[in-house]
Amino acid sequence: MEHPLSGIDASGVYLLLNLAQAGKECRMSTVWTEWGALTRFLESARLAFARQRNLWSSLELADPDAVKITSATGLRRYEVALKNHLSAVEDEVTLYASVLIHTYALAESAACRKLGIDSRTAGGIEAWGGSLLGAHGRDWSGVFDGEAGAVEVAVVRNAFAHGTRLIDDSSEQRLAAAGAPPRTSGDAVTLEYEELRQYRDRLRSLLRVGGVDLMSPTP
Repeated sequence: MEHPLSGIDASGVYLLLNLAQAGKECRMSTVWTEWGALTRFLESARLAFARQRNLWSSLELADPDAVKITSATGLRRYEVALKNHLSAVEDEVTLYASVLIHTYALAESAACRKLGIDSRTAGGIEAWGGSLLGAHGRDWSGVFDGEAGAVEVAVVRNAFAHGTRLIDDSSEQRLAAAGAPPRTSGDAVTLEYEELRQYRDRLRSLLRVGGVDLMSPTP
């Protein structure tokens, strides 16, 4: 049994598509403008996911396993079983990881632009973060959760960005060297909403203490 998305059902899906497209097309005037856009994407996506879950749980379907959802996006037609659709919108960890990866990239890029260095050769957050702070006459003591907190953000980001979702030997040693809470090689990496907010707060604090809020990166 097919169940085409109605206008109400599709709103959450189209919201996500429109947000993603807007992120590609708009030219951000400052790092904080783009930071705000990422925050709105995160919160609007969470709303859209919750709306989808609530919508389908409220329907009295005779045979939920037989329901398929269809939607035409551009030149392609997408069809998915209801149970798989619900599984996708319940996977908020992937959403949070995506926002963390983009936030980290934004922070690193803004810092390296201020320093006038290439982000591809800037090293880890210990290196470019320390340089950013030093150039502004500051150190890690003024940053939320300090260097240890920043390194933890980088390690979690890497676990998702590299597709392993695991702590490796290098990450274990890196955390220990920074004085961060210990994690053992092979440990699974997860990401909750409150953890994401904390990690983003640490990156934002690093940028602000490092004086990035005083400059406007080239769009």
